[in-house]
Amino acid sequence: MERTELRDRLTASLSRLYESKAFAFLAEFLQGEIRLLYHLSQARGAGMNPSTLSEKLCVSRSRVTAALSALRKKGFVTLKGSEDDRRRVWVTLTPEGAEFLRRKQQKVEEYFDRLVEGLGEANVLDLIRLIDLSVNIANA
Repeated sequence: MERTELRDRLTASLSRLYESKAFAFLAEFLQGEIRLLYHLSQARGAGMNPSTLSEKLCVSRSRVTAALSALRKKGFVTLKGSEDDRRRVWVTLTPEGAEFLRRKQQKVEEYFDRLVEGLGEANVLDLIRLIDLSVNIANA
């Protein structure tokens, strides 16, 4: 098979994968408000300041601020000003935010459980190896 045909088939295959329900749910964890909630959940209740979130997510401070404002309105996070420095804000995940995130994560896990079951262990391990190799080549 010629290189251009291989490239086109690979692109089409990845496009179909990206358009699947499983990856639509996964994509939510990789971008936007749910990604922010996920990072807050990793703080295990300790919370974070918006600057740290901005650095961890590799997004601008203004985008983090806008997402936090929307999440606060939904009741998923609390924002509390620092007693030492009024310019500093501390963000924590609310129980409602944690529950919302848990439900979203459960959906992703259900789809991937079906994928693992359908592919079987050997194919899943091959897929992981190929994804890791692809990431290494793309980042070289």
